[in-house]
Amino acid sequence: MKKARVLFVFFLLMTFIVPLFTGCDESSHTKAEPEIESNTYPNAGLLVSGESLEASIGKPDTAIIDARSSGYSTSHIPGAISLLWSDYTDEGVNLRPVADLESRLSAAGLSRNMKFIIYDDTTASWSAAGRIFWMLEYLGCTDVHLLNGGWDKWVEDGRQTEADANTLPGNTFGVVLQKDILSDKEHILSKLGDEDFVIIDSREDEEYNGWTLYGETRGGHIRDAVSVNYKWFFNSDKTVLSYEGLKDLLESRGITTDKEVVSYCTAGIRSGFVYFALRLMGYERCSNYDGSIYEWSADAACPMDILPNYKKLVYPAWVEELIARGNPGTAGSPPTYPGKGYAIVQVSDSVKGYNSGHIPSAINAFFSAFNGKDKSLLPDSQLQTAIENLGIANDTTVILYGTSAPAVGRFAWTLMYAGVEDVRVLNGGYDAWVGSGGREETIGNSPTPVSFGINVPGHSEYLATMTDVQKDVLDQDAVLADIRTLEEFMDGHIPGGTLMDWTDWLDSDGTFRSYAEVEQIWNDYGIRADNKVTFY
Repeated sequence: MKKARVLFVFFLLMTFIVPLFTGCDESSHTKAEPEIESNTYPNAGLLVSGESLEASIGKPDTAIIDARSSGYSTSHIPGAISLLWSDYTDEGVNLRPVADLESRLSAAGLSRNMKFIIYDDTTASWSAAGRIFWMLEYLGCTDVHLLNGGWDKWVEDGRQTEADANTLPGNTFGVVLQKDILSDKEHILSKLGDEDFVIIDSREDEEYNGWTLYGETRGGHIRDAVSVNYKWFFNSDKTVLSYEGLKDLLESRGITTDKEVVSYCTAGIRSGFVYFALRLMGYERCSNYDGSIYEWSADAACPMDILPNYKKLVYPAWVEELIARGNPGTAGSPPTYPGKGYAIVQVSDSVKGYNSGHIPSAINAFFSAFNGKDKSLLPDSQLQTAIENLGIANDTTVILYGTSAPAVGRFAWTLMYAGVEDVRVLNGGYDAWVGSGGREETIGNSPTPVSFGINVPGHSEYLATMTDVQKDVLDQDAVLADIRTLEEFMDGHIPGGTLMDWTDWLDSDGTFRSYAEVEQIWNDYGIRADNKVTFY
């Protein structure tokens, strides 16, 4: 397993080292899930409990807003009206003109001076309640709140619901704009590079890295943006992280209360909830970028960063589409890969886990079957036969996953060394697949042996020999990265070896940490894009 974790790092190198180092702040990868601590947030009153909402039902000048995208007609909190964020946006998914917003909210029976309590079904609706919260504050409302845990926890707690729709009589809303909490691209462009300015990208890892999922003009993220997925703000029961949890999540990434903070996503929805979280934590200079990546990516003058090799990290929906269409050239709009199709491979050292559940069509690869008794790779001819028996040719698109990141990384390196040209890893592994609702099967799949197409190795340069390492010891531009434990390192290491903790490069959910953060960590170790790096 020691060698497995070393080669896991090699896959990280192939994925991450190509981009130029951007110098983002070093940050923690912890996504804590502590116990809820009430009344510890600086603006704790913005978040209300189920008990508090129950006591507000039927009170005058109080509007309970159901912001879910669906489900209201079937069941909702008593007295709640339905308010969809999409009804208040234009064709570009930006807020409608102020006069139009005022007219629509007045017709909905709302007044700026009301007390508002908003709920949704949290991540199932992209935290739309946060978007409504931000919109109402932007329009001048001063008594706006979110239900902690939303509809999810309300139902889980067994609280009363109703099915009959509610409406409010017409009203006069009375807008008083708070312009500072709506950011735009001109403002962001003017602040890029400022030390007291932070941009939060609240989208998923794959979007931040470069995948275009919703018709964006360009992939990647706003230059220097910090990746903080909006889902990380929730506990498993969909309540908001405690004060200490939010503090660690934000401050460990350099997002401190003394800075101006702008959040964005694809269309300003998820980032609306991040705005709420910032307000909850007492950030005084925070705003939501309404145009978000739709607007930013459409303007070539707006700089974006991208992980050049982002396609090496795939996500569950991409794999689902690949299985459905059967062609790696059509899933998630990657380039067309001619050849012998694809193979989904679960990497393990036991058939037990595979038989209990695996991704549909996946085959099982025993990690140890590709190594000799001394834990080194099999001789090239035997290695080629072992790969051919898995039904993998050099032009097969291979997607790897498992429960052990080091084992998956080792196997990715093995295939790349052999000459497989398109090796990818499912970000987060099997846990990510199951967590996304991916289908499982227990029936085993047997591969049909094929001819590899070339003689192994196709990339001998991926394997460092003893002679190579001896030269690296004397080369000031070479980095010898020791991926063992501290105890092993202290017992003895190659001269000039640098101790590195590979677990720093994963988030607690098993996904890869933001590549910008990984770059900074490697930068601190002295690794640059033009260094020769050997892991051991």
